[in-house]
Amino acid sequence: MQQESPLSEATPISPSSQQASIAASESNHNNDITSTKITRKSHRKSRAGCKNCKTRRIKCDETKPHCANCKRRQVRCDYYSTPTTTSTSISGNHDDGLHEAGALRISEIELTYHWTTSTCHTLSANASGAAYWQNLMVDVGFTHHHVLRLMFAFTALHLASCRPDRRDEYDAIADQYYEHALASVTHDLANINFSNCDGVFVSVQLICFVNWARRPRRGEYLAFGEHGRSEWLVMFRGVRTILKSRDVEQFEKTQAPNVRAKHRPLTLASEPDGYEKQFQELREHVSFTSGPAEHDDNIRAVDILQECYSNRYGGQDGEYHIAFSWLYRMDDDFLERLQQRDPLPLILYAHFAVLMHDMERFWYMKGWTHHVMSGIFAALPREHRSWIRWPMATVGWVAP
Repeated sequence: MQQESPLSEATPISPSSQQASIAASESNHNNDITSTKITRKSHRKSRAGCKNCKTRRIKCDETKPHCANCKRRQVRCDYYSTPTTTSTSISGNHDDGLHEAGALRISEIELTYHWTTSTCHTLSANASGAAYWQNLMVDVGFTHHHVLRLMFAFTALHLASCRPDRRDEYDAIADQYYEHALASVTHDLANINFSNCDGVFVSVQLICFVNWARRPRRGEYLAFGEHGRSEWLVMFRGVRTILKSRDVEQFEKTQAPNVRAKHRPLTLASEPDGYEKQFQELREHVSFTSGPAEHDDNIRAVDILQECYSNRYGGQDGEYHIAFSWLYRMDDDFLERLQQRDPLPLILYAHFAVLMHDMERFWYMKGWTHHVMSGIFAALPREHRSWIRWPMATVGWVAP
């Protein structure tokens, strides 16, 4: 027999007691509901999330050091950060947490493999040049970590061009490595010496490649921009600064041969129709319209540009960067006037774009010629645009 509770004993209950009991019961019930509402656990809402998940517009669980999505896809997550106890060096010559201890960095293995088997071969038209870039990972990259990071950034951009469906992912990886390297390179460039000149010389070249590979951007036209001097031009001129400030003998064995090297000729390209006549007329126009202060610099710019044409289409010079020797040899005053969008430097820059167009066989130069030509056309006053008709027609760009 079930035992009765002592609370169930029969006792007389008055009407007033009954009403009080009902009221107390309702009060307790309401308190229970209120208590339930107050103590109910709410779900976490957050607008945070790693960059990769935001880019792909998927929910991020925000697990650190790697969110679940990045871990599953084996890509670097924003939440990965170096331990606060790890000492770092801005020069990039010490282990500053690039690698997570005890973890297999699949993305970096992928980038290393792709650099050595594919990307390095796109940096030169010659097998010997490709071998030079391939060996730099060991010769320089392992000593100067900003070189290694820029190699990874450039390789990630190469993968982005090869795998458009994963472009956002690889672009994010490239940005992380590029930003990490830039501060170290800038510091070493300002404090260049015998021990770091090799690494800086390679890195400033890689920065130029990375900026090409990032694809054309509105307002950035390599040698000039709508918002001040371009980052690309600063680093491109940095190569000249290094070579002028240091004797070739001060470079270590990995770089001195490259500085002295005479490259093999490229395959002969088709000579642009009528370029000699065009340069004759261009020289006369520049001579007639230049002011006394700029006359000699402008004529020199025309002569050097014509020399670049003759060397390229005559088969004498033979590497990708020979096309850019014109910008390399220009004086700072001329480049400053180009930055200020002076008509004559812009006209000459449009003729330089014809040489640049020949480089579009490299994946990282795709689209740059037409982009630069569009910037020149927009910057030139209408009365000067007739002087860029020939380069426009030669590269196949049509004004809007």
